[in-house]
Amino acid sequence: MPAAPPEAPPASAILPDVEPGGEEQPVRLRLATLSVVGPVRETNEDHVGWFDAGGHDLTGTPDESARFAELAGSAVGLMVADGLGGHGRGDLASRTATRIVVQALALAARPGPGDLRSALELANGALLAGELDGATDRRPGPQTTAAVLVFAAGSLHVAHIGDTRVYRMRDEVVELLTRDHSQAAELVRMKVIKPHQARTHPGRHLLTRSLGGDLVLRADTASRAIYPGDAYAICTDGCWGGLDQEHFEAALRAEPAAGARDLVAQAIASGGDDNATVAIVHVDAVGSLRDGDGPDRSFWRRLLAGRS
Repeated sequence: MPAAPPEAPPASAILPDVEPGGEEQPVRLRLATLSVVGPVRETNEDHVGWFDAGGHDLTGTPDESARFAELAGSAVGLMVADGLGGHGRGDLASRTATRIVVQALALAARPGPGDLRSALELANGALLAGELDGATDRRPGPQTTAAVLVFAAGSLHVAHIGDTRVYRMRDEVVELLTRDHSQAAELVRMKVIKPHQARTHPGRHLLTRSLGGDLVLRADTASRAIYPGDAYAICTDGCWGGLDQEHFEAALRAEPAAGARDLVAQAIASGGDDNATVAIVHVDAVGSLRDGDGPDRSFWRRLLAGRS
């Protein structure tokens, strides 16, 4: 049986509002995470970490109850990682990578896409060298997926590698912001198989990219505008694998902790036999507001949603 999880630290303090003419207000998020071993596996190879102005927190062992925090700062970020069990020591890979990335980003003054890539390169190098937290040797080989999000000054910076996904709900519309780096997903993009065939294809769990798998990091990065009211779900394949669009719509409308519990419960009920991990983020303030006609918030969507 896995060790009991450490007691969760208190939620980071919300920073006070600033007066007009002072510094910009911080990004404010409500975050809930839930990571479970699942009905089949003996160990949890998923890992979650986050940081804000109050520091960072890492979940060390499987936590069967949703953890909630209110985060605020000029930059707020989190990472979800899924260690590759087939390559051995996946739990150490995800834990080590998450620690390195979160600590590196927490030290950056205003982390942007370049900082995300640099942090992932540090983690990639550590895994290739076999420098694992808690390991007694330096055998290389362990790998992990990674999805990293940084919310800062009206922008969201995303970096991901593998098949840990990022979903966003905006104006009641749920979109997948990442693309899977798996054999099945590549066959869909090449139009060799249909999207519905990918769900049962034998290559759906065979990754074409991973952290610790290549000397040269092959992560996708992107930046997008963020708005108050946005909601995000970041989840490993053990969570999203058995779920449909309507599951994410319902979960992202709910409060973060309730949504996280619902997604994991649905994933297990659908027959999921892997570790299942999800982080749900609700955006309450974005630091500095952007023009509502940003490239990923089109006029017709705002009009239909009744927003100016």
